[in-house]
Amino acid sequence: MKKVLFVVPCFFILLMIQGCGSVATSDSSPIVKVVPVDNVSQNDLYVRANNWMVGAFNNAKSVVQFSDKESGTITGKYYLSAITTANQYGPGSDAYALINIQVKDGASKITITPEKFDYMKGNMYTLYNEETAKKQVEGLITSFEDAIQLEDKSDW
Repeated sequence: MKKVLFVVPCFFILLMIQGCGSVATSDSSPIVKVVPVDNVSQNDLYVRANNWMVGAFNNAKSVVQFSDKESGTITGKYYLSAITTANQYGPGSDAYALINIQVKDGASKITITPEKFDYMKGNMYTLYNEETAKKQVEGLITSFEDAIQLEDKSDW
C-alpha cells in the first residue's frame, strides 16, 4: 500500500515537469559576411569597424578582447541577452556571441559565432531562444554592413 501511495505523487510530478517544456540547445554555427568596399584602405576600414564595435558593444557585459591594427583584426565577446533571470531556482543564464572582424584594402569580413546555450521550449520564464538569437545576429550583420559601407563625409 505504501508503494502505491509513493508512486502516484511521483507520476504526477513527472507529468507536470514534462508539460512545462522541453530542453533545446541553440545552434552555434558561425555566420560569415564579406562586405566589399571599393577604394577604401585597410586603415580606414579598420577605423570604421572599430567605431562600429564601440557602438554595438553598448552593454558592460560586451567586451572587445583583441584588436590589432596592422593585421586588421578586431575580436570581441558580445552579450546577446539573458536567457533566464536569477530566481529561487538558480542564478539565471546569459547568451553570448564571439564576433571577429577582419579588414583589408577594399573588403571586410565579419564572423559571428553564437555560443551554445540551453533553453526551455514553451516555458514562460525563458526570455531568449534560438529564433530570437538568429534575428539578433542577422541584425548585427546588417548593422555592420551599413556602418562599413558608410562614407565618412566630415571635413575633420
